[in-house]
Amino acid sequence: MKKLILFMISFIILFPLILIFLLSINTFYRYPSLLPKGFTLMSWKYNLFGNSLLYKSILTSLLIGILNGIFTSVIAMLSARALIKYKFIGQNSIKLLFSIPLFIPSIALFIGIHSMMIKLNIINTYLGVIIAHMLVSIPYSINIFIAFFSGINEDMENAAISLGSSTYKLYTRIIFPLISPGIYLSFSISFLISFSEYFSTFLVGGGNIITLPLLFYPYVSNGDSQNGAVIGIIFIIINLLIFIFAEYLSRKKIKTENYLFE
Repeated sequence: MKKLILFMISFIILFPLILIFLLSINTFYRYPSLLPKGFTLMSWKYNLFGNSLLYKSILTSLLIGILNGIFTSVIAMLSARALIKYKFIGQNSIKLLFSIPLFIPSIALFIGIHSMMIKLNIINTYLGVIIAHMLVSIPYSINIFIAFFSGINEDMENAAISLGSSTYKLYTRIIFPLISPGIYLSFSISFLISFSEYFSTFLVGGGNIITLPLLFYPYVSNGDSQNGAVIGIIFIIINLLIFIFAEYLSRKKIKTENYLFE
């Protein structure tokens, strides 16, 4: 039974990927045909060697995703540290406040952000797009860091301070090693959110900042399944590589007593 369930889950996951690959190499592939009528690599050849926007959009997506991952992780880490370390009035309300962007419809949220960025004169800029992506990423990252900071035994910090540890060594030798898997997880999730974001990038970037989702969407909306499938596969591969790399770094970290990372 377990093997059957595992097979069904694997099939559900892999079937769309197989279908996308078949769409990328077909000459004619329409429902209800099970397989394409013919195969060709013309779409791959065009996108890899003739589509000048592909590599530019990948670099733009990587740049925005990396910066979003760094800025989001730093802000979320500091915010979560303060929420766990200190007790103050309205603490739970502030935690809820950080999650508000998740409950607001994206159209309403980003139209409001768009109006504000026009006033701040950062519309159609990389900075504006990164800030828009951060608003979506920060709630996830804060919850990640809250979970990791909550797992740190406060006695470890007190012992280090009583033994004369400076604030710098406290964080570099104890705090950061303990939450390092959370840092990798926060960065990877923030990167993946940014890398996949379309609406906010289009609205705030004004069409001047071309990322991979912006390059991908016109192919899909115009029914160009071949080129759309090629871009989709490249998109999936990059996301998987980033996630696998972050997972690899996370698992390399040491396991500490009462705070195990599996």
